[in-house]
Amino acid sequence: MLQRIVSLGKLLVCRLARLWSSLPRHLRGKIQVALPLLAVGISAIVAVVGQYQHVRIETAIQHQFQVVAALDEALTLMINAETGMRGYLLTKREEFLQPYAVASQRLSGTTSRIRALIESEQSNDERLDKLHLTNQLQELINRQMSDLAWQKQYMTSAEISADEIFNHLILGKQLMDEIRFILEVMQNEEWQLLTTRIQKINSIQQRGYLAIFLALIVGLGSRLATRYFLNSGVIDKATQPEKDKGCLLHEKPSGA
Repeated sequence: MLQRIVSLGKLLVCRLARLWSSLPRHLRGKIQVALPLLAVGISAIVAVVGQYQHVRIETAIQHQFQVVAALDEALTLMINAETGMRGYLLTKREEFLQPYAVASQRLSGTTSRIRALIESEQSNDERLDKLHLTNQLQELINRQMSDLAWQKQYMTSAEISADEIFNHLILGKQLMDEIRFILEVMQNEEWQLLTTRIQKINSIQQRGYLAIFLALIVGLGSRLATRYFLNSGVIDKATQPEKDKGCLLHEKPSGA
């Protein structure tokens, strides 16, 4: 098996040598110059395209970090609002309302920032899916904040029944569970996209390294091949018949 591979290798070299020697001298010179330049040119194109893709993906990754941060802020504000209201209802002390008051002031800006970030997504399909979830999230947050405002105004009244208090507490828990669920879904999508884009960056870098490696191989290979042909006398007219005879021996099928 090894002997056959060696024989095929010699046959390939012989055929290439004969093809090379049959070319005009000026054409061989042009090929010697063109091959390394072509390899370098292709490598440069791959590098420029890769750099462009790299910048776009990095921009998308920074955008995703901003989305995740905004989603985290929305969840924190909702938890603080609910916790502050529960503390106020239990103690009737105004200082417990501070987290609720802060959340009421900042939630509008946070949800607007989430929507703006989603609307600036590069992919239209991703944007539409996320906007659908954003609309659901906005509706739930509005309902939860309205219910908390109602609790602040009426739950401390002696006229409200225990059943009505219980129903509002159950409603608040359900709304909060749904808010957490949607925020978790949106965050998981962002982390999955982040992982995919990081993999793309790694692939672009590997492609760039491969292009540089191939350019070096082509450049060095063309120089070494030319030197080999020159040193071996392939293009020497006096030794060409012997070379052709040797190649013909390799080209003969075994057993002939």
